Amino acid sequence: MWLNYFKIAFRNLLRHKAFSLLNIAGLSVGVAVALLIFLIVRFELSFDTFHQKRDRTYRVVNEFTHEAGKDYQVGVPFPFVPALKTDYPQLEKVTTVFEGYNSQITILDEQGAIAEKFKEELGVMFAEPEFFQIFDYPWLAGDPRKFLGEPNTVALTRSIAEKYFGSWQKALGKFIKLDNKQLLQVGGVLQDLPDNTDFPFRLVVSFPTLRQFIDAGEFSNWGSVWSSTQSYLVLPPNTSQAQFDQSLISFLKKHNPDDRNHIYKLQPLSDLHFNTHYPPMTYRSISKPTILSLVLIGAFILVIACINFVNLATAQAVGRAKETGIRKVLGSNRGHLIGQFLGETFFIVLLAVFVAVLLVMAVLPLVRSISNLPEDFQLSFSLEVAGFLILLILLVTVLSGFYPALILSGFQPVQALKSKMTLQTVGGISLRKALVVMQFSISQVLIIATLIAITQMDYVRSKDLGFNKEAVLLVSVPEDSVSQQKLQILKNRFTALPAVQQVSLHSAAPAAGSNSMTNFRFGKASEDAKFPVSLKAGDVDYFSTFQLRLVAGRIYFPSDTAREAVVNEKLLRQVGVKNAQDAIGQTIRINDRNFPVVGVVQDFHNLSLRDPIAPIAILANKSSYRQVALKLKSTSANIKETTRTIAQIWNETFPEYVYEANFLDERLAEFYEGETKLAALFKIFAGIAIFIGCLGLYGLVSFVAVQKTKEIGIRKVLGASLTNIVTLLSKDFLKLVLLANVLAWPLAWWVMQRWLQDFEYRIPIGWWMFAVAGLGALMIALVTVSFQAVKAAIANPVEALRRE
Repeated sequence: MWLNYFKIAFRNLLRHKAFSLLNIAGLSVGVAVALLIFLIVRFELSFDTFHQKRDRTYRVVNEFTHEAGKDYQVGVPFPFVPALKTDYPQLEKVTTVFEGYNSQITILDEQGAIAEKFKEELGVMFAEPEFFQIFDYPWLAGDPRKFLGEPNTVALTRSIAEKYFGSWQKALGKFIKLDNKQLLQVGGVLQDLPDNTDFPFRLVVSFPTLRQFIDAGEFSNWGSVWSSTQSYLVLPPNTSQAQFDQSLISFLKKHNPDDRNHIYKLQPLSDLHFNTHYPPMTYRSISKPTILSLVLIGAFILVIACINFVNLATAQAVGRAKETGIRKVLGSNRGHLIGQFLGETFFIVLLAVFVAVLLVMAVLPLVRSISNLPEDFQLSFSLEVAGFLILLILLVTVLSGFYPALILSGFQPVQALKSKMTLQTVGGISLRKALVVMQFSISQVLIIATLIAITQMDYVRSKDLGFNKEAVLLVSVPEDSVSQQKLQILKNRFTALPAVQQVSLHSAAPAAGSNSMTNFRFGKASEDAKFPVSLKAGDVDYFSTFQLRLVAGRIYFPSDTAREAVVNEKLLRQVGVKNAQDAIGQTIRINDRNFPVVGVVQDFHNLSLRDPIAPIAILANKSSYRQVALKLKSTSANIKETTRTIAQIWNETFPEYVYEANFLDERLAEFYEGETKLAALFKIFAGIAIFIGCLGLYGLVSFVAVQKTKEIGIRKVLGASLTNIVTLLSKDFLKLVLLANVLAWPLAWWVMQRWLQDFEYRIPIGWWMFAVAGLGALMIALVTVSFQAVKAAIANPVEALRRE
């Protein structure tokens, strides 16, 4: 029986090639989008789910509350974990990790000379042995419980060991140098970490080694919270997170009674990947609302594709009325007919899924570039993927085929055989209109979302940040004391280059990925302000290189150590100073030292536009300089040649270090990498939704034109013009598209208004965005409808009437 159904389905596909192509194309694209989104969401939801103790593993985080609001911190003070181990012996495991940034790894040859140098921006982590008793990362060689408890030891992942030494077996026992400071011996090798983990380490250095990199006083300082210092623990089976959070209040009062601003609490391991306030070490998080948005978009596009099928199938029902009537006369009941038509739909869906899989395999490279899928990600037919495809086939078959099957099987034999069936009596013309409205409403929401997202990102790229970001090259400099003595020589050589306009030594650019925050006291205040200040260190050329705008006073005089301070307007507003000139001559107390305020600069953005501008103090402090900024002349003809010369000078000055440089505007663009990718996905999905909707619209207009062949012929004989005929076939559909626009606007406004809330600085949603999107959709629909309408209108009326 089923074989017979498939034969009939195949014959119908061949008989109605145009409609078959429209159906398969629409379903294929819809299923392909659903499969791609399934792959993305499955990957995002799989992060760190392979650890056996994941359900009881937590990270300690904190909220820092002050007058200006809240800061969310993932770090803890160094003495936090030792105290935790003492006060909570019932904890199954507790560990501290310290994350290193921009670390240099030097490979030594047999004679101890430099063989190779590498720069690891992320991936160096100082860890205690307990870390690997909490997290399940497989080892190829070495016992972390032994060598990670000793100073000056390191473990490498397999790929890093092969990169440094050729093979991981050769790496064991070899020596590397970390940041040209500490000699480390390789004591173990880990298997390469999976792509779906939020711990990006490639080198694990024993935690006792850290004492040689950090000021010894920090290990007993409860007032210093570093985001790099993180604590992870495993709760006993019968202890709840809420109970432990409550106990941490008294724990902090006991060990640091003067701290009234921090609230420590636990963050579940399962939350790391999805929390934008407390992101993982990779800083690559995706919010759950974003995942939900992707799922909804996939569902919407799949629904659009199914609507296409329903519309075209019910429209085609007129042509199959006699077939249904004959089958009923010969004894088929309604159940048999429903089974037959569902079987035909199943056959079409199978073809569509096959095409969809080929589409996914073809576009995966593009999807990887605009999503967070790893570079080597491929479509593999695992049980999960196979199960999803089977579920998708069944779901699409039911959604697409059940209603048309009900319509076709419900025909009365007498009417069907007398050819009394018309488009208006098959399936209800109002239902088809409602489905068209639904299709284009969904498409409109996606178009408006895309337009708003693109406009916001254009605003982000073009907004005046309060400083110069164009043609500024940031070059990292070494931190050791010997290299620090060469910084002025390096600056002088850079300044002498004809293509270089200005050079500055500093701790960080005006806007950077992280900021150094500390307590301060302003003027004659008897206690610290109730909010922190962001500290930046820069020489006297810092202000001219980045074109910071002075609104009162002067910049500080040249000095290797901090003696004077320049603050921003935001700091003055928050301490109650209304006139910038009134701040000149007052003092700001930072780290138990008083600095006279000699200048006030206009506010500039120190983080991304998601965050408000912070109170900022700028000091001259040579020991804090970590970068040199070069403002290149805009008239420089050959940027590549200039940067090559800069690299050569740097390598001559610091031959034992790796050269690393980035343009400031490129670094700032990384702030919005997630939003940029999301905007690109919106563009693609909006285009797909419009494409599928137009396929369905084209098919419906084609069928209406066939149904009205006689009417069109008579109208043309009686003198109707081409415009009259096109209007006849187009006006009803264009009204539906216009209605879809009106229904979509409130939903699109609500969705994008919530999305924009993530930005402290954002565009207003203007009426013109809805008008542009609506007119665009209307024009696309008009072109789609008119193409077939014109074709019907220019047909020879004699041929149309002869067939009647």
